[in-house]
Amino acid sequence: MSIPCLSPHAPQGLAPNTSVANGSAALIAVGNTSRSEFIKHLKRYSSSSGQFSFSFVETHSVSAVRIRPRLPTGWSEEESEEEGDPRTTPIIQAEGTAFPWNIDGELVEIANEVVIRVHPRLITLYGEEVDEAESTVSCSCI
Repeated sequence: MSIPCLSPHAPQGLAPNTSVANGSAALIAVGNTSRSEFIKHLKRYSSSSGQFSFSFVETHSVSAVRIRPRLPTGWSEEESEEEGDPRTTPIIQAEGTAFPWNIDGELVEIANEVVIRVHPRLITLYGEEVDEAESTVSCSCI
C-alpha cells in the first residue's frame, strides 16, 4: 500500500513530527498485530486522530537503521560498522533466511541485513517553507 505524504489523504503527513533537512528520518515500526488492527492504524492517517496511539506502533527519529534477520549466519555482534553506534542504531529483526523486503515500494530479496542511512542535504529542495541551506554537504558513501 502506498500513502502519499502531506495530502488530502494524509492531512498531517505520514510522519507529522519531522522537518526537512534536519538530518533525521522518521522510523515507524508496526509490530505483530491483526490485519484489522493494522487497517485501523492506516485509516487514522486520513484523520486528525493519533495514528501512533496503538500499542503495536513505535516511532523513532533516526539517522540510520539496520534491518537484519533474527538468526543471521556468519554475523557477530562485535562486527564493526561503517557509520553509527550499534547501541543507538535501531535494529528491526525478522525471522527467516531470505526476505522479500518492501523498500520504498520495491520488493527486494536480500538474505542478510539492510542498512538505511540519512544523507542530509544531498539534494536541493525548492518550494514553500523550505529553509535555504548555507552550504552544500558532500557525501562519500554513495
